[in-house]
Amino acid sequence: MSGTEPSHAEVAVRPPAAEPEAGPPLPAAVSANALLERMIAHAAWANERVLASLRALPEPPAEAVRLLAHVLEAERLHLERAAGADPFPQDFWPARTLEECAAQAAENRERLAAFVAALPAEALARPASYRDSRGNRHRTPVADLLAHIGLHGSHHRGQIARLVRAAGGEPAVTDYLAFVRANP
Repeated sequence: MSGTEPSHAEVAVRPPAAEPEAGPPLPAAVSANALLERMIAHAAWANERVLASLRALPEPPAEAVRLLAHVLEAERLHLERAAGADPFPQDFWPARTLEECAAQAAENRERLAAFVAALPAEALARPASYRDSRGNRHRTPVADLLAHIGLHGSHHRGQIARLVRAAGGEPAVTDYLAFVRANP
C-alpha cells in the first residue's frame, strides 16, 4: 500500500462525509425494463465517449479499435438473439475501421433503445434460443441477454482506456455512475 492510501482501520473510524445535495427523487421501485433501458443507454453513452477518445489520437491503437469493434459486434449479435434470431455462424471479432465502429455504435444505439422501449415486461423472462460461436445451443432469458449487452463492454472499454493512455491520450471516463450523474 502506498503512503497516501488509508488503511482499512483508518477508513472505518473516519466520520462520514457531509451529504451532497439530493438529486431528483428516486421512484419507490425501479422496474426491470427501466433498469435495462438505463444500462443500454449507459453502454451507448460509454461507446460514444470511447469513440471520441480514440478520434482525439493522431493514430488510434489498432488493438483499441479491434476491442471496440468486438464490443459493438457483441451488442449487435446479442440483440439479434434477444429478438429471436439465431445469427449463426457469427464473428465476434470483425475487422472494422474507427468510422465503421462509429456507424455500428449509432445503429446499435437506435436499435437497442427501440427494442428495450417496446419490450413488454413479461417478455423479459422469455428464453431466447440460439447457438454460440462454437455452435453450442443455449436458451437464455431475454433479460439476461440485455443485461449482458449492458455489462460486457465495461471490461473491454477499460482495456481500451489503458491503450489510449499508453498512446499518450486521455482515456474516456465511462463508469456507470459518471453516466448517471451526467444523465439524471
